[in-house]
Amino acid sequence: MRLLFPLAFAQLLCFATALNNGTILTPEIDTFVANILADWNSSAGVAVAVVRQDGQGGWLVETKGYGTAKADGTPVTPDTLFAIGSESKLFDISATGLLISNQSLTPPIDWTTKIGSIIPEWELMDPIASNGSSIIDLMSHKTGMPRHDLSLGISDTALDIIKRMKYLKPSAEFRSKFQYNNLMYTTLSYLPTALLPSKPTFAQYVHDNILEPLGMNSTTYSFQVANATNRLADGFGREGDTSMNPITQPSHSMPFWLQAGGTDGTTVVSGPGGVITSINDFSIWLKMLISNGLNPATNATVIPADVLATVTSGITVWPFTLPYPEVSVGTYGGAQYGSSYRGHDLIEHGGDVQGFHSMVTRFPYEGAGVAILINDDLYYLRDVIRYRIIDELFGLDPVDWNTRQDGLLYQIAVETAEGTAAAVSTPRSANATAPTGGFSSLVGNYSNPGYTSFELCLIVPPPSNASEACTTLVNTLNSSFPAQIDYTVPTLAFTWDRTGQYVKLAHFDGNVFNMTGWTGMPTGNASSPVWAYDAGFTGTQVEFGVSTDGTTGFGFENGLWGAQDCPDPQGNTAEERAEVWFTKA
Repeated sequence: MRLLFPLAFAQLLCFATALNNGTILTPEIDTFVANILADWNSSAGVAVAVVRQDGQGGWLVETKGYGTAKADGTPVTPDTLFAIGSESKLFDISATGLLISNQSLTPPIDWTTKIGSIIPEWELMDPIASNGSSIIDLMSHKTGMPRHDLSLGISDTALDIIKRMKYLKPSAEFRSKFQYNNLMYTTLSYLPTALLPSKPTFAQYVHDNILEPLGMNSTTYSFQVANATNRLADGFGREGDTSMNPITQPSHSMPFWLQAGGTDGTTVVSGPGGVITSINDFSIWLKMLISNGLNPATNATVIPADVLATVTSGITVWPFTLPYPEVSVGTYGGAQYGSSYRGHDLIEHGGDVQGFHSMVTRFPYEGAGVAILINDDLYYLRDVIRYRIIDELFGLDPVDWNTRQDGLLYQIAVETAEGTAAAVSTPRSANATAPTGGFSSLVGNYSNPGYTSFELCLIVPPPSNASEACTTLVNTLNSSFPAQIDYTVPTLAFTWDRTGQYVKLAHFDGNVFNMTGWTGMPTGNASSPVWAYDAGFTGTQVEFGVSTDGTTGFGFENGLWGAQDCPDPQGNTAEERAEVWFTKA
């Protein structure tokens, strides 16, 4: 592996002159952030930290809050708590690195240790990947597995997911593709429990070995703990598909995305996305990273330098580069992405969960960094604001990222609309053929051992002999979400504890249905108590057919499994073409 940024003291001195030594979060920046929030009709807010080494062994730290933290108008401050999503992965892989550095482990482990040798329950569908996957393969997303995020249930444990992975279909050969995968960081989060005699939970291990030594006292994995401070921000989301025209869509506060885990906070997604923190605490984290693992207050090692060197080493090319000359192609190691911005090398990672987005960017040659937290579901606000602050940090003429993002969003919307129209949303023909056996034959209980079980109900037209659960679902959809149902199209639906509380299958033709989903969110208005938060299933289809054992089933198609640029499954049957196949009981 190649270390992305070998830190040489002479280089640090040379590059340090490029920094703006004055105030970064100026009144001009304050106005810019306020205008961006207004331009995008945001009801939410932003917290920012700018951290620089002062050249004399100290730090220049600026933190500020902008906009609104809560639906009641509470403003964002540097102590407001935000969910950080996948930026949590660096805590996860750092904890793994601490285990690797733990010389008391018997037998010891290293970055090339095979997962199957330390977690007996580990097994993948592809035997080559199952036997060969190491810690490095999991952290760099190269196991051949697509995301399969919808296999995660909030009530699951990490071990539950590990035991079910053998039922999840791979989308590429082992080590052949980068495929971002949260399940692998869930697996890594199980290592402290699996390896240490005391069997600590993941959250407890991170608290005792990272958060407490750094004095990050406001950082937690627990919704209960964060909520009790009265400093936890509300996440804000918009109705409808925000890839089209988010400015005109109504915005609402939403319940916190992850309320499981109790006061400990360990859940199935703690490792890949469970951290809650403030920008003040994040400035400590950023200083530690810039200091190559040292506690900025005591100079004691918190994360060994060789751990950070490993996770910042380029293992695979990052496939999601913005189409602009200021941003270079980059590489991914473990929860760290390396590239450059306007000639300045950087290391960063972001995070995205319902209603929250984050990004932590550091410039190793300059000894500086920027962190940003937002509680608006429009992720691109994070990028527009942080690039403007980075331009200020280096004294560069600002790039108009707001106009660029608006244009890029329009281009994405057009391409999405065109692609969806071609692949899925072509108007249903008046002569569409019914599915094999008729619509009522598809009603019943379905399951996939890697995912979940549910009852599929006929919503349009509702049958006279529906089960109690299906009758309840029909009544709920008719009373609370009539705008989501086209009553001229035969429609099936089910509920599940995944992204999208309600899933609708609207008939297209034959055995093919178009899939959409949403979650019911409270409005606080008694006359209209809920609104529909889109699950992002646009473009997904399901196809019914007969499985290899002769039973009826259906499969997800068109990218729901999150395989990035891998080809869709091919085959002669619906089961072979499915990303995930559900069998009817």
